[in-house]
Amino acid sequence: MINRALATTILFAHLGMAGAEDVADLPSSPSVVPTLYATGFAFAEGPALDAQGNLYVVNYRNIGTIGRIRSDGTAEIICTLDEAAPVDGRSSRANGLKIDRSGRLVVADSGAGRLLRINVDSAKAEVLADRWEGNRFQSINDVALDLAGNIYFSDPGNSSDAEPTGAVYRYDIVTKKTQQLETKLAYPNGLAVTPDQTRLVVAESSRFRLLEYDLLPTGTVTNRRVLIEFPREDVEGLRGGDFEPDGMVFDSQSRLYVAMWTGGMINVVDIDTGQLVRQYDAGGTAATNCHFHGGFLYTTVASKEAVFRLDLGVDGFVYSEAP
Repeated sequence: MINRALATTILFAHLGMAGAEDVADLPSSPSVVPTLYATGFAFAEGPALDAQGNLYVVNYRNIGTIGRIRSDGTAEIICTLDEAAPVDGRSSRANGLKIDRSGRLVVADSGAGRLLRINVDSAKAEVLADRWEGNRFQSINDVALDLAGNIYFSDPGNSSDAEPTGAVYRYDIVTKKTQQLETKLAYPNGLAVTPDQTRLVVAESSRFRLLEYDLLPTGTVTNRRVLIEFPREDVEGLRGGDFEPDGMVFDSQSRLYVAMWTGGMINVVDIDTGQLVRQYDAGGTAATNCHFHGGFLYTTVASKEAVFRLDLGVDGFVYSEAP
């Protein structure tokens, strides 16, 4: 058995070397300094930017809101979830967020355990799903879209390494039905469909790793395997530790950018080799998620109640573009 230190050394021995031609357009890890973009978030999560550069973030000023910061700097609360979609016995708390190809917000309501969709012009919200086989979702954490508009979402509930009870689901935009794709996960968190639409990647936070599945045309998944186990120790100036992977997003070259919760960094993963190819400062500890726009990567950092941006000079994959 390879011990932890040796495994970490092997991992970083390939950093920036294997497939170097595939990352030559990325700035080096230490050269990127995050700049503060916006503040005022009760819990910064779920950044998403539309084609005009308007930034949408959850929990703006107060828990359970959706805020919009326009490209000219004008800021506003566009929706309070408990008012737009009241629910008995629970309070809404938004978490993951994406924009569909119609410009609507797809929201993981972790507080009320619901998958919501919000019209940004009218601020009207609709509940897409709140249960599976009659059982209420516990705490929907994050969302992802495929190019057809179908929605993938995680429900970690109270799962952990010792009690892996979390699950991943898919909402079919045509049939409006929800199916369970995977269960028995140790805190499933961020997730993303690969740009070629053939794989689904899921962060299993309590085990500090990413899982990968083959995504079939039927919307089901198969062939579960570990894509990468993140390093647990520092090596060659790059940070390792018990850092949970959180939200994630792809760039236009199919590289995956993963916010590392307590680590406060963005880890960049080559999904074809399973190697860590870059590591960027997210702006502070408690990095929750990230999103591309205009060559910048925007990061949400809960410890700073803020959004930062990183000038990477690469474009993001447009996950909401019609096929």
